[in-house]
Amino acid sequence: MYKVKRTIYVDDQAIDIWLGLVSKTKNGKNGKYTVYLLTDEPNKPLNHAEPILSNITSRETAIRRGIEYAKELFRNLLENRKS
Repeated sequence: MYKVKRTIYVDDQAIDIWLGLVSKTKNGKNGKYTVYLLTDEPNKPLNHAEPILSNITSRETAIRRGIEYAKELFRNLLENRKS
């Protein structure tokens, strides 16, 4: 699993997220990626990889779509907290 850390900004808050990418081909080229949202840092024992998106054709697109998904998720959580 290829792991990447990104900082997203939602309602003036900075949130660090970890995304995991798995390619369905051996060499990672011309394959379909599955994107996972990691629940904690990759080296933590209670970390869990939750699949969020699949069948994405490029690594860059997979990362971008994962960030968009996480932003929407955290935006919804913050709105529900305010209510």
